Amino acid sequence: MTLQPRISLKDKKYDSCIFLAILLVLSLFMTCWPGPLPTYAGHDYYFNFMRFETLMSALKEGNYPYYIDYNILDGYGYFVKAFYPDLTLVPFAFIGLYTEAGFAYSFMIFTMTFLCGWFMYLAVKSIFRNRIAAAFSSILYTFSVYHFFDWYNRGALGEAISFTFLPVIFLGLYHIIAGNYKKWYLLTIGYSLLIYTHLLSSFLTLLVMVICLLLCGKKMIKQPVRIAYLLVATLVTIPVVASYIFPMMEQMMANSYHYSLQENITGQTKQNLVQIGWGFLSGLLYPKDENLTGTGPLLILLLLLRFFLIRKKPEYIRIADFCLAMGIICLLALSSLIPWGRLPFGFVQFPWRLYEFVVFFFAIAGAYYLFVLLKSRKQLIIASAVIVSFTIISIVIADHNYKNRQLALKDYEPQWLTGIPSVENDYYQGGFEYLPQKVSSFRYIHQRGKDSVSTQQDHTRLHNFVNKNGHISVDLSIISPDILELPLIYYKGYIATLQIVKYDIPIKESDNGLIQVEVIQSSTLQVYYNGTIVQRISWYVSLLSMVLLAIYVLYKRRKDAN
Repeated sequence: MTLQPRISLKDKKYDSCIFLAILLVLSLFMTCWPGPLPTYAGHDYYFNFMRFETLMSALKEGNYPYYIDYNILDGYGYFVKAFYPDLTLVPFAFIGLYTEAGFAYSFMIFTMTFLCGWFMYLAVKSIFRNRIAAAFSSILYTFSVYHFFDWYNRGALGEAISFTFLPVIFLGLYHIIAGNYKKWYLLTIGYSLLIYTHLLSSFLTLLVMVICLLLCGKKMIKQPVRIAYLLVATLVTIPVVASYIFPMMEQMMANSYHYSLQENITGQTKQNLVQIGWGFLSGLLYPKDENLTGTGPLLILLLLLRFFLIRKKPEYIRIADFCLAMGIICLLALSSLIPWGRLPFGFVQFPWRLYEFVVFFFAIAGAYYLFVLLKSRKQLIIASAVIVSFTIISIVIADHNYKNRQLALKDYEPQWLTGIPSVENDYYQGGFEYLPQKVSSFRYIHQRGKDSVSTQQDHTRLHNFVNKNGHISVDLSIISPDILELPLIYYKGYIATLQIVKYDIPIKESDNGLIQVEVIQSSTLQVYYNGTIVQRISWYVSLLSMVLLAIYVLYKRRKDAN
């Protein structure tokens, strides 16, 4: 049994145009209302903006897909790229080459916000066969206070963009569990885009998907073919994301980094009941002493509508109830009820990242409950006006709260808002998690000096030293073999050559975590990052896999259309 809609389904095209117009205007409003991002830069804004500028430089200089940032740490090179995916940033970086980085970054926020709403609309419409519930859920999810919090308060670029791909992922998972399992490729496409955006969000998404699968285990067992297609989606995803996953694993296995020394703060950042309560009010009220966020009150109010549907048990209500249950599970998971500090998930850092999934599931459930209770076109217009109005108000209030906190930051930590990376603001790199453990700290590098080359033999002479974007060239005059330590942080993929020999000379990591080479005769030494075999092969594997997947999807859609 399915629920028959009470509202006229006429003028579908007209209604879709209205929704797209509202989505477009709200996306522009959310992007433009806060004003220039550097004026009130969020916590990780400069870190991500510098990543974006480095990506632009790599595209301009032809160093993509593997490049090292030499604009910080006095030119020693920091290989953030190996650990932070950037494929979904590439189109906007290209735009930045022909405009400027600030415009391209803001355009990226607008585009990803609009696509988030559009994908959510299509996903919910596909599952519930209802454009009204789809439109409601799209606005509620896309412009949730937590999404705004990610974009602005935190400046968490990867996590904010990850919102865009959750609808695609869970639509694919729905089809594998209960829908047309031959659309397994939606899960592969969505999850691959997520991995190429933010690895931590990918991990949390995996955990949530596992919970969904466990709750739907009986249905999967009854139809083993669905398990087979889940396996297909998993196996196809691996080569598609090979260009990021395998090079990252290669660097992790080649060395030990500071992230393994970081304190596990998950136990300190889980939410207590009071903080969760404030999260219910986010978008209208905020505490003075804590930078908190949450679901916002509108989602909670819409969920309470479920009490007015006690006697209704059709198929779509059960799906909405499942989403409600998943949202509650995620809400409990981010709370102090879970012993995060004793779990081996220290890299999660902030359990409240799960709010992304809370608002996703709550938006679907609340939107459908609201739709079921609507009895006329007039009620639909009123409900739509309330949702849009509340969305605008919550954005304005959240922005006001965000700016006040950033202004306070200017008073007691002004060095963090200069926009100029320096030792005083840790070069905007946080804890430098991806420095080799042998590098004592970034301050050691700064003190060592940009052009410092250390030798073990006093008689060794260096001439014509040049360090240009990590490409070092120096003329050596030696009497006996010597070991040189160069001003480059050690990462796998560097090569060293002497002009008078025809082969590369071995590179090792020094006791200080820097590039170390042994030279046995006078010549011109050149050292630069050339990448690894794993990086090159995995790039072509991913490229080929993407092409084959695209061909399969086009063929399948054409076949289904006929």
